[in-house]
Amino acid sequence: MILFESPAIRLNYAPATDILTADLSGMHEFYLLEVREALRTIVETVRHYDVKRLLMDSRKRLLKIDPVSYKALMTDFGMELNSTRLQKFARIRSDVTAREELALFIQEQVATNFTLRTFNDKDKALEWLMTH
Repeated sequence: MILFESPAIRLNYAPATDILTADLSGMHEFYLLEVREALRTIVETVRHYDVKRLLMDSRKRLLKIDPVSYKALMTDFGMELNSTRLQKFARIRSDVTAREELALFIQEQVATNFTLRTFNDKDKALEWLMTH
């Protein structure tokens, strides 16, 4: 069921599997305020629905954010997710080296209360999310 939809993000929740899919591929360019608002919406939804599994796909997104601001924003996002009951977070790999390096940093340094993994394929990510 679709929980939230805007030009920047679409949140689809499958209660049977407890997987929230965050699709951020609707807009081509993404600026700081849109990123901040989209991430805030994801965290609020994870908290409100007590989501345990999250799939995020933003691989098509072009970011118009300086690297320092983006790292701070994504670090804050990871810290906010730590304060929820999220257990597994799957993301789809992008072709942008800097984004992948940041994802690795978040995985190793920030994600303390949930497991973060990156996948090349959405089906593989869903398969991993559905395993206990």
